[in-house]
Amino acid sequence: MLNNSNVVVDYNTLHKLMGSVGDGFLMTDVAGKIVFMNKAAEDLFEYHYAPGTDIPVTDVVRLENVETREKIISPIICAMRTKKSQGLSKNIGFVRSDGSVYLSATCSPMLDDEGQVTGCTAIFRDVTRMRMLERKVETDHYYMRSVFEAAKIGICTLNVRGELTDINEPALETLSQEYTDVIGKQFGDAIHCVNSIPYGCGRSDRCKFCVIRNNIEAAVLDDSFTVDFVVAVQTKWLEEPIWLQMFLMQVWDGAQKQIVLTLLNISKRKQKEHELVEARRHAEVASNTKTQFLANMSHEIRTPINGMSGMIDLTLRTPLTDEQRENLYAAKQCSDDLLRIINDILDYAKLESGKMKLENIDIDFHELLNRVSNLHAQMAESKGLFFKRPQIEGLPPFVRGDPLRIRQILHNLLTNALKFTFKGGVTLGVSIFTRQSQDYLEFFVEDTGIGMSMEEQVKLFKPFSQGDGSTTRRFGGTGLGLMIVKELVSSMGGEISVSSRENKGSRFTFILPLILAEKADVELKNKAVYMNPHRPTFNDAGDIGFTSTPMQEDDDQNDNDNDIMDLLKYCEEKLNN
Repeated sequence: MLNNSNVVVDYNTLHKLMGSVGDGFLMTDVAGKIVFMNKAAEDLFEYHYAPGTDIPVTDVVRLENVETREKIISPIICAMRTKKSQGLSKNIGFVRSDGSVYLSATCSPMLDDEGQVTGCTAIFRDVTRMRMLERKVETDHYYMRSVFEAAKIGICTLNVRGELTDINEPALETLSQEYTDVIGKQFGDAIHCVNSIPYGCGRSDRCKFCVIRNNIEAAVLDDSFTVDFVVAVQTKWLEEPIWLQMFLMQVWDGAQKQIVLTLLNISKRKQKEHELVEARRHAEVASNTKTQFLANMSHEIRTPINGMSGMIDLTLRTPLTDEQRENLYAAKQCSDDLLRIINDILDYAKLESGKMKLENIDIDFHELLNRVSNLHAQMAESKGLFFKRPQIEGLPPFVRGDPLRIRQILHNLLTNALKFTFKGGVTLGVSIFTRQSQDYLEFFVEDTGIGMSMEEQVKLFKPFSQGDGSTTRRFGGTGLGLMIVKELVSSMGGEISVSSRENKGSRFTFILPLILAEKADVELKNKAVYMNPHRPTFNDAGDIGFTSTPMQEDDDQNDNDNDIMDLLKYCEEKLNN
């Protein structure tokens, strides 16, 4: 038995009862001296108690405010003085060898039968980890609240009943509302949505069509529901609707679910988009008008040029002096060049307006390649250049496509190659390759001409552009040919590319899907290559000469042009008679 200042205790029994308790337990006498400490208390306060030791509890349990380091009155002493149980406030603890410790405590006075204090019992628990977690939650909450208020976009939170529980300043500015006027209300009621008047948000017939309301209700029912949407909100106080881009997500605050709505006012962006749409519509109308005018004028100009060219051809078949024949050949050259330019402009107008129509017929592919090769081989020979033909033996004899447009593409590329080549020659090649189980025809036109720099190559395939301004002045042309080639290749499901170096020549490569055919169809229109047995040519010095070279191909003549050809045949018959 232990008798110390009126406290009678069986130490062994007490040790058996409290020795293995996880919380720190100690007992004092009425003078505040320790009469018992269990193992947990000894470990907590880093003090080994020996029975019979006369030591005040304040020497072992040195409590203070851990945040301010201010000493406090021992709750054990307070409990004995007031005869009431005492605890510890939030930040009370002590400093141990391994750092600060936060404590919770229950200190209860011991009273005898007469109500006199005989001592005190105290239970201490180390709550440092719990306090650190609380502080982290507080810090995180403060941080999130700061982010919530500092965000440049509107943010509001709703509970599972769809009521607004919080809203930041940007959202209030967007909705033109006050904080106290929206908290606790349904979203539609908070912003005075015209659809919810007069029955309230979610109860009006028009609310069933409300995107915001439907998404909020979906989030209430489905914990994983998120959505991003754009909506026009019409409120009671604003004449014009507000366009909002909204994102809905869900977060959990403990066991409580919260619905988070972010609001971004995109009314100005919507207004700009509307203005851009209107501007584009007006631009398209103006472009279509220009294109239609260009097409009409091209037809009107081309018809008399064809007539003029035909009459020159007829005149060349009559007896003429050498000077007259030379002059007529010069006129014929000019009319051919002008017709080529007009044809390019007309094709450009058709492509730009989407009126270019492609045929899809079975072609004698070998005959097409020979036809193109014969035409340009003679032109190359007239310039003293070599012309290498494609190897047609390994190519399919019949394919499906638009023969006129394939010839037009090859004519444009070969004519350009011959125009910019002064020595060496031009090569036309065709092969077959497969890409992703699709067979393609690969064409290339390679020359040994002046070539191009990288800056000049960037400008290719654009309307009214050539390598540089001096190229147009030196060699002529509209700069439309390669743009037309690119559009035609793309329209037929192909691709075109170029590789070139200055003074090292150029190589244009394009591919078209290969569709095999069994025989050749008759072309729907009489698209012939007209040959002029005495076409004038010009050498590098600019002197005129005469050679037997083919004329350009008749590219998609309209009905008026066919009428002109019929007229020329009629005139020829009359002259012969």
